[in-house]
Amino acid sequence: MNNEMVSVTFLVLCYNQAEFIDECVKGALAQDYPVAEFVFSDDASSDGTYQKLCSAVARYGHDRPVTVRRNPVNMGLIPHFNLMMSMAQGELVVLAAGDDISFPERVSTLVARYLSAGKPALLCSNVAAIDHAGHAANYEPPGGEFCAALSVREAALSKFIYLGASGALSRSLWANYGDIHYAHAYEDLVLGFRALLDNSLEFIDQPLLYYRLGVGISTLPDPLGADRQELIAGRLKEIRLRHDVLAQRLRDVRHSNQRLPAVVGLLNKRVTRLAVRVNFYSARWKLFFDLFRRPAAFWSGIKREFRYLRDLT
Repeated sequence: MNNEMVSVTFLVLCYNQAEFIDECVKGALAQDYPVAEFVFSDDASSDGTYQKLCSAVARYGHDRPVTVRRNPVNMGLIPHFNLMMSMAQGELVVLAAGDDISFPERVSTLVARYLSAGKPALLCSNVAAIDHAGHAANYEPPGGEFCAALSVREAALSKFIYLGASGALSRSLWANYGDIHYAHAYEDLVLGFRALLDNSLEFIDQPLLYYRLGVGISTLPDPLGADRQELIAGRLKEIRLRHDVLAQRLRDVRHSNQRLPAVVGLLNKRVTRLAVRVNFYSARWKLFFDLFRRPAAFWSGIKREFRYLRDLT
């Protein structure tokens, strides 16, 4: 049995999750492993999350090495994540959102696999799904071991690699690739790809947290209840997310030590087309330049979005 101790940062990022933050803090601080630092960071919530966070830490955080902080202004997910990764001290950083509930054995299980698997760059696990009210929900995360076995080419365009709420990343992965440079990306879609680039993603087929469905920043408008403007805003959000994820993956491939010209070409083509589609909704004056600089991408993107708008009527 490996008795090596690993320095762990348990990092909770929260924003407007006042309804759930007490349970999140309670679960985080109930870990049966000697976590080196617990860091709870609020991104300038407007619903009282920070105040409830402070109360929960005072209630459950006795004799634990806890830091509670708040951004003076809302930064958004990726700038907030970059900032906190620059501050985290642990060799292994266990991630959590303010609406999920970690099991007491989460960190100890992650550390055990981290050591037995040769210190992979990224670990993730299965989850037990719950609904908004905390009741058990029927949900099976896609991927699992299959995603850990994806090739780099397959992963380059993948819309799912691992469930971000279940993740833990090594300090070495972050040190190698550094900050995420595209603000509309999601960190799990970037970190998972980085780990696969390094052939170093480990999946634990065991639920280690309660994962809450139907809340959080990834939730899009219900097509049945949303009006036209809400649907268009949701469309732009999806396209920006896709663009920024693939643009960051392209940057990371170029940064890596691997020579992958086919992957670079594939990603570059997709990013170019997605940039036109973003401009269609957010900066139409840029479409003039798109027409002359990248005509194939221009016509492909324009046709696709005009079809989408036509189908909304």
